[in-house]
Amino acid sequence: MSLHLPARRVATAAARTAAGKPSLHLQYLQPRTQRRNAWFNWGSKPKVDSPLAQELSRREREQIIAEKNMQRTQGASIFDEEIKDTERAQQQELEQQPQLGQRRGPAASAGTKVKEHMERAENPDPRWRVRFLKKKVMQMVRDGDKPLTREQRVRLTEKQHTSASPNLPTSTKKLMFLSRQIAGKTVDDAITQMRFSKKKMAREVKWQLEEARDNAIVAHGMGLGAADGKTLEKPRKIQTKDGRWVEIKDPTTLYVDQSWVTKGPWRGVRIQYHARSRMSQMWRPTAAISLVLKEEKTRLRQHDEKVEKQARKRPWVHLPNRPVTAQRPYYSW
Repeated sequence: MSLHLPARRVATAAARTAAGKPSLHLQYLQPRTQRRNAWFNWGSKPKVDSPLAQELSRREREQIIAEKNMQRTQGASIFDEEIKDTERAQQQELEQQPQLGQRRGPAASAGTKVKEHMERAENPDPRWRVRFLKKKVMQMVRDGDKPLTREQRVRLTEKQHTSASPNLPTSTKKLMFLSRQIAGKTVDDAITQMRFSKKKMAREVKWQLEEARDNAIVAHGMGLGAADGKTLEKPRKIQTKDGRWVEIKDPTTLYVDQSWVTKGPWRGVRIQYHARSRMSQMWRPTAAISLVLKEEKTRLRQHDEKVEKQARKRPWVHLPNRPVTAQRPYYSW
């Protein structure tokens, strides 16, 4: 390949090259290293206040600071002995209490033990708690020695948890069948039914059942078994509200006491075309499912009350011996 340049230009370029710096138009013919700058106005001086330049400089400073923080206890340091002593003390505590360490797990040891943090976690709204306690004290003083009602006694001895799902992209007509399918079953059986169901919304119902079960265990302590680990001496067979007979071994087992479906807002509309150039609107519905979880001790109590009520019931008499009323001494016509 030859360059078509005038002789005078070639001589001038050769003289400049001999001097140590090529001419401007020959500099582009030599190999150059590509350089990428942090600003966009190529060929001019970089702007210090450019957003990209500031971001790069900030990231570099953060990286340098992070490396210093990570490496500040490495190598010879005046704090090495203190850090090693603390690690030895923690290791000895774990070795002395292995059972406690296994019970607590990594999540409990990783939590904060600061007094302010613990108070905020245990009592997030102190004013509401003071008002609630004041209200309960006033009720106790007003009632005096009045015995507890049946509803109050049930609420004190039995637990329940209510859960509602978000609006699901389906209709109440379709979600109703899944709601009826899980009502009255234990939580494990209901989850198994939804796991192998071919319905599209069965996955959502299964997720809602698992969430309600976890919240019931964490928030109310339901389904944890007896305190001493004992169960019923002999499994009991009872009859549920819908007439089914079930066998209960653990009275703390969770079951779905109630399940119902509610309508949600419309999520869209599309046009449905008919004959003779007519059309109509088809609204896409949403629905939500609500669950009430209880323990098997509730069904045991309901079954016992039903049996006692039937035992107290008097036998039916065809012609009972009761006084005759609404009699007149004269004819009514």
